Amino acid sequence: MEKSSHTRKLHGAVVILVAAAIASTLLARVSAGRFEPYKDCVITDDNGREWPCSRALDHTANVTKFTCPVENRLGAPIHFNCHDQVFDFDVGPGEAVAQVYDSIFDPAPPHYPFVVQRTSPKVSCEWKCAGNTMEDVVVWDERWPEAWSCRDKGGDGHCRLVFESNREVVLVTRAGRRVLGDVAIKECGKKWSGYARWLPFGLGCTYPKHDHNYYGSIGWLGAGRGR
Repeated sequence: MEKSSHTRKLHGAVVILVAAAIASTLLARVSAGRFEPYKDCVITDDNGREWPCSRALDHTANVTKFTCPVENRLGAPIHFNCHDQVFDFDVGPGEAVAQVYDSIFDPAPPHYPFVVQRTSPKVSCEWKCAGNTMEDVVVWDERWPEAWSCRDKGGDGHCRLVFESNREVVLVTRAGRRVLGDVAIKECGKKWSGYARWLPFGLGCTYPKHDHNYYGSIGWLGAGRGR
């Protein structure tokens, strides 16, 4: 019995020594920069872009940011009431307001871990202009094919979302212009002058024909009037 106990203790000591030797070797390789467990590991996002897994552990890495200014050519102020941790903002006629968005696909750790992070690749807002309201108007989507050119650093600097005077919403990048949809703006009868657009359910107003799908949904005050 005593001999068996002595054997078990000896075996345990050998196991500890071997484990210590392995740990020492691994630490030495890490210190020498030769051991790279994430060397060939990549994370593929929804756009098919590959991110190195090592970014998830690199606290010096900066999360990729995108800039997509919103430009107003409608001739009336626009107000955006946005969701998912994005500040509300206004854009005056002829103005452009820059908006910066953190990537949700970049695995780099956030620099402000205690701040609630946006979880959706797109930013949707309530849109208001001259008494017209639309819901779910997207001002940014990291899944846009053109999104990579909108990077704050490394992009081409030509990315912007334009609300055109013809009521089209257009994404403009160096690659060109892409119409995303139309905004719904009422046209009101003359007898109501400028007041009809503010009446409940757009009394005395109609929505004109449009060439593209609405870029969002008409607010409840205008429900049933859109075509």
